[in-house]
Amino acid sequence: MSTMRALPGRRDELLAILRRLVATAEADEPGTLVYTFHTVDDDPDIVVSYELFTDQDALAVHRDSPTVTRVIPELRAITSPGSVQRLVPAIGKGLAQ
Repeated sequence: MSTMRALPGRRDELLAILRRLVATAEADEPGTLVYTFHTVDDDPDIVVSYELFTDQDALAVHRDSPTVTRVIPELRAITSPGSVQRLVPAIGKGLAQ
């Protein structure tokens, strides 16, 4: 999971960039099982992602893809500095030990 905050008034741009990432995951990343982005009702500039990969190799394929490499500067330009945070599962049902 990760969270990010669009600069005021730029959420639609952020979602458009994220749609490109989803399209790449659908077309070229069989090890990406789930790749979704969620908006927050009471904070429209926040976007939360949920990602599920078959293994660390699949995550590396995603992370190192040309599309991800291309969009990183675009994301930095329209998100609040320091707002992109990767969330790491700590406890919960279904987590590998």
